[in-house]
Amino acid sequence: MERPDYSTLASILEEMNKEGEFTASVLARDDGLLMASAASPKTNREVIAAMSGFVASTVERMRDELGLGQLRDISVRCSMGKAVFKKIASQGEQALLIAAIMPRNVRYHLRPIGKAATRIRHVLGYSD
Repeated sequence: MERPDYSTLASILEEMNKEGEFTASVLARDDGLLMASAASPKTNREVIAAMSGFVASTVERMRDELGLGQLRDISVRCSMGKAVFKKIASQGEQALLIAAIMPRNVRYHLRPIGKAATRIRHVLGYSD
């Protein structure tokens, strides 16, 4: 099996940021390990990755307890901006998450995140 080209992951996130007008994005494992990012040097990418894993695991437990079905995405809306977390793939026990940080006036974030998720799954060889 050929090894995926991991260098393309950051460029996929950069394109997603441009299309969605996001200020930062990361691809992380559900345990919080940073895999790729597209953000300014001042952005703490490791914190975003760690929070992705924490938020996703917390919401997954809530989803299970409340019987809400499959998780699509998680949106956190605050007075200064938004964070959207989306589980994009699972291979065995390990899931991948995209986290996108954006200004509060961004309204249409699902399409750019969905397109990036599809491209990332393809690069990594995950089945849809």
